[in-house]
Amino acid sequence: MTRKRGNVKKIRWFLFFCWLLFESKRCKRWGDEIVLPMKEMVPKLRKDIEVIPTVHDGQQAFLFRDSLGLIEEPFLLFGDVLHFVGLIDGQRNIRDIQLDLIRMRKGVFISSEEVEQVIAELDSLFLLDSERYRQQRKRIVSSYALLKKREAFHAGRSYPKNQEELRDFLDSFFSGTADHFSDLVGKRISGLVAPHIDLKIGKRIYVKAYRTIQNCPPERVLLLGTGHNLGDSLFSLTEKDFETPLGLVRTDKDWVRELRLAGDKIVASDDLAHRSEHSIEFQLLFLQYLFGTEFLSVPILCGSFQKHLHQASRPQEIPGMNRFLEVLRAWPAEAETSLIIAGVDFSHIGLKFGHRQSASALLMEAKKHDQFLLDALCRGNIKEFWSESRQADDKYNVCGFSCLACLMEILPGCQGNVLDYDFWEEEATQSAVSYAAVIMARKE
Repeated sequence: MTRKRGNVKKIRWFLFFCWLLFESKRCKRWGDEIVLPMKEMVPKLRKDIEVIPTVHDGQQAFLFRDSLGLIEEPFLLFGDVLHFVGLIDGQRNIRDIQLDLIRMRKGVFISSEEVEQVIAELDSLFLLDSERYRQQRKRIVSSYALLKKREAFHAGRSYPKNQEELRDFLDSFFSGTADHFSDLVGKRISGLVAPHIDLKIGKRIYVKAYRTIQNCPPERVLLLGTGHNLGDSLFSLTEKDFETPLGLVRTDKDWVRELRLAGDKIVASDDLAHRSEHSIEFQLLFLQYLFGTEFLSVPILCGSFQKHLHQASRPQEIPGMNRFLEVLRAWPAEAETSLIIAGVDFSHIGLKFGHRQSASALLMEAKKHDQFLLDALCRGNIKEFWSESRQADDKYNVCGFSCLACLMEILPGCQGNVLDYDFWEEEATQSAVSYAAVIMARKE
């Protein structure tokens, strides 16, 4: 998780229509005709919009953020307007929504024409999974596919855009005394688990992770990042080179093509999820700072395994995964100085992440859950790792679960060492996120 600043629009029910009118007029500059969903079921809300539960003025609210960029600024919905938005589930037509609203408002009449107008305006804002939205998304996907490199999306947002300022920024991370990890003496580091939380928040843990490899420059790096916007796909691959203010990192395109062929239907058909994702971008900053840009990378975003938790006991049992994992397992043997890095966070708890309880009320049990996962990871026991998440039914929203499960499949027999672990608490939303640094190593 990364913390982002910026203006957030706050929208109550009595301002909703005014906001829609203003925004729709602005968005109509696209020049597309708005199609009103009159007889058919109203399209559901887009699945690729990030919806963050939170609290505003003591009441439930939701922050909506569009990584696709069709909606330029994030906005906050709260109050009665949430009831309206909650009815747009793809299972209701205009008449159904009208009747449900009248019931919710205890008989206060609202016409079908008013509902139809609001639905049309929502469509004009690209909030609905409609044909209009899909055409715009297709246009963006096609344009992005033509690019040869993935530019640094978070430069100037999460870290300095200027190269010199960025180096000074990272210098401040590594200015302290280095720790000595006696447990790693005589072992070859094969894998690294590092956070992807806001760089300043996770500073201590990032440093703990990357100090352990600063004297071991890799030839190739396999980067497993949490894909926060993958939808139903299990993985997203890209052949684009990655650029940051510190230079250009080349992608091993041959490996990516082999993985795409092996993964087939479990791999997303496009690479758009990489455009705004921070989980890999943040790892590249540290790698470039320590080693320059001479290494090759294979960037892989991992989607959610949630729907497979109860049908499988490890990733290789998920339909379509076997061949993909076989190719990934060959990675460590291909080069003497290869490294696998998982950019992950652990538990996400509290009101911001859909819990009815505050983070402080869930903190102890979430820590216990994290520690069980870390212990199973360090022992290389993938079935216990998976079973713990299944029993918890992903209650604690461990966003790095799929990355870590794949890491264990790729590095069988590796033993782990937890270097550090911490929680960041956000008082304003009564929420918290945990993160850790772990080294996976083999005896020389």
